[in-house]
Amino acid sequence: MEIKRVLFRKETKLVTLLLTSLLIASVSASVYYSLSLEGRVEVSAPKVKLVTASDFVGNLTDSWVRLYLKSYPNATLTYERAVNISNTGGTNATFRLTPSDPTGSPAANWTFVNFTVYDNSIPGQVKGTLNYTVSGGNWQNSGQTGTMTIGAGVEWTIRVKTRSPSGATLGAVCKIVISIDVNE
Repeated sequence: MEIKRVLFRKETKLVTLLLTSLLIASVSASVYYSLSLEGRVEVSAPKVKLVTASDFVGNLTDSWVRLYLKSYPNATLTYERAVNISNTGGTNATFRLTPSDPTGSPAANWTFVNFTVYDNSIPGQVKGTLNYTVSGGNWQNSGQTGTMTIGAGVEWTIRVKTRSPSGATLGAVCKIVISIDVNE
């Protein structure tokens, strides 16, 4: 009986040693390597810019605009040329409008706020729309527009239409942020 016990202890130690060796060998056999990424960031002017239009009221830089718009109860107010998008580069550029959720006063103070992109060279040709509407007291939007391609040296217009319901609170304010995503 004593001999079996000694053999069993030796077998256990041997199995433990083999498993430990196997674990060490598998970890040691793993190959690791490193990749490097280096970015070169240059400050430059955007190829696609925001520029003032005939109905423009707000603050503007090449890449940022704040429009001061109004909405009237029971009347549609149209800013036919709220702001322009200009491609000052030497090649075509593609872009799209991406909505965010409006913030500020309760949504029930508006019926809609619609943004429409027009090609100025072809009167009435709509290139894309982004519509904000109110349903059940909550903002809804039409989602990201499709990709629009603007030619080199071309300027398009964004028209904005607003409307509020008859019971809207005078002085209510909402903030709508739209990203103009340009693919360069």
